[in-house]
Amino acid sequence: MSGQEAISNESFGVNCRNIVQWAKLHIESGDIQGIIDPSLRDDYDIQSMWKIAEKALMCVQPHGHMRPSISEVLKEIQDAILIERAVTAAREDISDEMSRNSAHSSLNLCSLDLGGAENYLALDESIAQPTAR
Repeated sequence: MSGQEAISNESFGVNCRNIVQWAKLHIESGDIQGIIDPSLRDDYDIQSMWKIAEKALMCVQPHGHMRPSISEVLKEIQDAILIERAVTAAREDISDEMSRNSAHSSLNLCSLDLGGAENYLALDESIAQPTAR
């Protein structure tokens, strides 16, 4: 290995520690959104993010006996995925319901407009008729 590769690897290790500390500060202060990729644009459930972040912090503990087993990590990831799927399904249901309500409201507005036109015409016809005094 050349000296340059050793420096790069060493620098990478330092950067990883810095990233862990940076993330840890955000998580411990309750600012989980400070470490979430902004390109997700709130398209995630905060509860599942917390589950993953907390387990990730446990994975970087300095002593092996303090770290979770891989089966624990996998269970947390699976739980987070289930949460995300449930939230996504709920969002889709809400979106579908809103679309149905919007279409229903549009149909109601159209029928109201037609009804209003009929009443207007009936009103115009009654005004045009001469009445006996």
